[in-house]
Amino acid sequence: MREKTGVDYQIVFSYAGHYSEELPPVPVHSHRGTELVFVSRGACVTEFSNGVSLEGKQGTVYVTPPELVHVQKDLSPDCETIYCVMEFVGDAPDSSLRTIDASGDALIDQWFHNLLELNNSYEPEQASMLLHTIWLRLEQLEKHRLQQDSRHVGVARAMEFLRRNYMKQFSVAELAEEVGMSQSHLNALFRSEFGTGVAAYLTALRMRHARRLLLNPCYNIAEVAERCGLPNPNYFVRRFHAYHGVTPGAYRKDPSNYADAIRTIPSDRKSTRLNSSH
Repeated sequence: MREKTGVDYQIVFSYAGHYSEELPPVPVHSHRGTELVFVSRGACVTEFSNGVSLEGKQGTVYVTPPELVHVQKDLSPDCETIYCVMEFVGDAPDSSLRTIDASGDALIDQWFHNLLELNNSYEPEQASMLLHTIWLRLEQLEKHRLQQDSRHVGVARAMEFLRRNYMKQFSVAELAEEVGMSQSHLNALFRSEFGTGVAAYLTALRMRHARRLLLNPCYNIAEVAERCGLPNPNYFVRRFHAYHGVTPGAYRKDPSNYADAIRTIPSDRKSTRLNSSH
């Protein structure tokens, strides 16, 4: 059954299933359509008739093009994989042989298990729609991994530190020391990568989490401030207002109106603003 996806191709869901230690070994086989295999537990290696062997662990997604003969072999006794076969109508997504690292991505894990449920209840239209979402997510993850691979190691380390510690108090100098470079060099790398300095990047990160937390009525403003690394509520309110143009309380009452806005820059300030550091 064909399902519109809203892009330049349609997905035709064929079937989904899973392999685990309780089932017979996977035989040498091929598929008429493209196959996605998600390693939900353990580790395995898949050998292909073109001489390529690809290892996978929990969170790995195999992309296998149509008609390519292959066989999966478990590398751990607890190995479990979920597979799904599909065909495309129109310009298909990249179905070249490869693996995609989706480790730690709860959505991919959940969606592959949902595919099993949709297969068992035989709901191909919904499975096709879900597959479209899975492909978009995989493309996003793959792009992100490639960016990480090409990103300066200092920037990557700083981003990871900020992601894990944005709710804590620290200076840019302390962050630079943590990743093993000078503050000026780190700021220069951030401006080259993101168009902004470390402090502005951290502010944007904190404000993003503040917006998310404000959607939860269980948190008062002081608690939101604390969880965003700005423990002084008055200071948090000032920073939030400077960034969004409204107070946290006003944002909470009407988030759809204040979540984003076009910031018009006067023509005589454009060149200065575009070249300034924040």
